[in-house]
Amino acid sequence: MTILTGILLFLHVVVSALLITVILLQASKGGGLAGTFGGQTTTTLFGPRGTASALASVTQYLATAFLVLSLALSLMAGAGQKTESVTQKVLQSTPASQLPPVEALDYGKSSAPAGGAESQSEPAPETPTTK
Repeated sequence: MTILTGILLFLHVVVSALLITVILLQASKGGGLAGTFGGQTTTTLFGPRGTASALASVTQYLATAFLVLSLALSLMAGAGQKTESVTQKVLQSTPASQLPPVEALDYGKSSAPAGGAESQSEPAPETPTTK
């Protein structure tokens, strides 16, 4: 883990904890946890609407920081990895001389008539049309 990844991971944890705290401090209709952690003090300090708008703007900034840090960490985690499908790995590990010929493969068409022609069974009955 590089130093930059460690720093970003630490910031991500701090922003996550702050975001949870700020969301829980916002007063809901039931009072929420705002009263437990001194909600009346912030209401007195900022006013009833000032507290809501201040906490809402802090929530927006923290949510933006959380999103940016999440994207940065996910991009850094997959930056050095080579993507390759399972089919490509099998085909590269098995030489072509060991693969069965295409004609020998059975794709569930063993009941089909020889020559690749479609089945000669009766066509499906037509649906009656109303006029």
